[in-house]
Amino acid sequence: MRKDTRTKLIDAGTRLFAQRGFAAVSIRELSQAANTNPAMISYYFGGKEGLYAAVLEAQFQIVRDILEETSKLPLSPLDRIKAYAAAVLRVHRQQPCLMKFMHGEMLAPTPQLETVIKRHIAQIYEFVQRAIDEGIAAGQFRPDIDPGFAAVALAGIMNFFFLARPVAATMLPPGNTQDEQYVRQALKIYLNGVQNRAS
Repeated sequence: MRKDTRTKLIDAGTRLFAQRGFAAVSIRELSQAANTNPAMISYYFGGKEGLYAAVLEAQFQIVRDILEETSKLPLSPLDRIKAYAAAVLRVHRQQPCLMKFMHGEMLAPTPQLETVIKRHIAQIYEFVQRAIDEGIAAGQFRPDIDPGFAAVALAGIMNFFFLARPVAATMLPPGNTQDEQYVRQALKIYLNGVQNRAS
């Protein structure tokens, strides 16, 4: 099926922005990569900034979908934490450029850090923190942990591997299952620290 011009521009933007960062990519390069003319960027997105915002929204679409799906399920707090870990693996497999965008925004922030990225990160944080809060209340998690710090710690332990993969992968046993093994092991280590052994 042929892609429409808007989709082709988002695809081109995803590739070029991930490779070189927002500032280094010109409107002309974007239009050439999408096999269209520069005016189409203004027509569909209002300019390069709008295209970049659309690219980021597309990157986070799977995150929104997973959170919505998971929130509808009658899961225990512990199972929601496990679902989050599985979601991290799924997101990085389906959107391998996401961590490049995140890293780029940490190094050279654009206005989209505030308007797009932080909004989505806040939704993820809220999902995880709520699960931890409820887990503490239910006696599944230790009462002496801070839900906010625990949520940040979980996000860190789950996502850092994918950010540092070019280096981290060389330190781990070779094979095609490194991602699954890491997520499984990281989740085990995390839960060993937060679960309430007295329950």
